[in-house]
Amino acid sequence: MITRRTWQKFRQKITLPSITVDWDNVTDRFLDPMIWVVDNFGGSIGVFFVILVWGLLAFIAGAAYIIGLPRYWNFNGPFTVFLVCLGHWILVNIVFHYYMALTTQPGNPPEDSSSIPEITARCKRCHFAKPPRTHHCSICNKCILRMDHHCPWLNNCVGFYNYRYFFLFMAFTCIGLLFIAIFGAPIFYFEVYIGVKSEPEGYRVINNGSHLLPMEEDIILHASNPQPSQWERSAIIMVAVLVIGILLALGALVGWHSMIITRGETTIENLSNKDERRKSQLEKKTYLNPYDYGRKQNWRLFLGMNEERSWECVLFPSNHLPIGDGIYWNRKECV
Repeated sequence: MITRRTWQKFRQKITLPSITVDWDNVTDRFLDPMIWVVDNFGGSIGVFFVILVWGLLAFIAGAAYIIGLPRYWNFNGPFTVFLVCLGHWILVNIVFHYYMALTTQPGNPPEDSSSIPEITARCKRCHFAKPPRTHHCSICNKCILRMDHHCPWLNNCVGFYNYRYFFLFMAFTCIGLLFIAIFGAPIFYFEVYIGVKSEPEGYRVINNGSHLLPMEEDIILHASNPQPSQWERSAIIMVAVLVIGILLALGALVGWHSMIITRGETTIENLSNKDERRKSQLEKKTYLNPYDYGRKQNWRLFLGMNEERSWECVLFPSNHLPIGDGIYWNRKECV
């Protein structure tokens, strides 16, 4: 006879161990190759990446103007006017924030250490005093205030003064890619999928009692462009591949930066704080990020919003400075 104790031992032997995912470790594995590429090739490929960004932006926007705009205009003029206004709002924000992130210096600590209220260390490479949250960039060969990382797509460091431009560029680019994907899907379907599948002569028809009526989608197709050229179909396919690929990659990056901004961290601080959290757990303490002021306040500080600045400075291009000087930071203690 099988007793309860015997049955429990049997279940323990056959039960698979629970699977837990260490997301910190997964993130490290994902970022390690990117960090290695940036550290070893960031300086040499930065200019190429910047040219590539402008080229991709011009190609996708040009395809929307040349291919998409005439088709929507032939289909519905007033709706096209709305799409043009919405699309240009997105495009202006993308161009503005990328240009500002590209040309704005991230910020460097002052050479005079007497103006730094708190000195955490002295840089071994440039020999200047380092305020809190300051790190040395081996590619730029400078210390950067509130350094997040060196971005090859900007050929510049992301730091205190240009982090907001960098993040909003990525966010508006994702919005723009979604805009292209949503309103480009009908064009892809009718011009590529149906166009390659068959080349009908005239309209397909349905029997409606005594009349033969064209189907609605065929009316849209023939009203816009009944016979798209081969280069247009090739351009549409290329845009579709680029939009999907960039949206997936950039969307993941926007999600990552949204998470660390909510925590009041930078990418570098996120890596160091993981070690501090593990150390505090061993000591049965709770580690508190000294620069975490709460989710709402973290975002307000990051976006540079105060009593004088509303959401207009986020929804529309704005070159306002961040709050503070990037040198002095209020700190909270670990409990």
